[in-house]
Order: sequence, then C-alpha cells, then structure tokens
Amino acid sequence: MLLKNLLAEERAQSDWNSVYLLIVFAIAAILIIALIKPMFKQSQDIVKRDPILNN
Repeated sequence: MLLKNLLAEERAQSDWNSVYLLIVFAIAAILIIALIKPMFKQSQDIVKRDPILNN
C-alpha cells in the first residue's frame, strides 16, 4: 500500500519521467553512434584509396 501511495504522488511520477527520458536519450545516442561511425569509416577508406591531394 505504501508503494502505491508513493507512485501516486506527482513528484514520484515526475522522477520516473526523468528516468524514462534518460533511457530514451541513451538509446538514441547509441543508435546515432552506430549509424554515423560506419559512415566516417567508409569515408576514411575512400580517402585512403583515392586521395584528392597528392602534394
């Protein structure tokens, strides 16, 4: 019963909203890094293979 009362409070709900928001941001950051890192690796491979400047 005590837990039910605690979770019913507005302050406790806002704390949980913060936790959920942090989890969403962490997942988004991981996905962005997972998508962007291979693009940079691919561009480095292209530059090594076909350098623009040969000076």
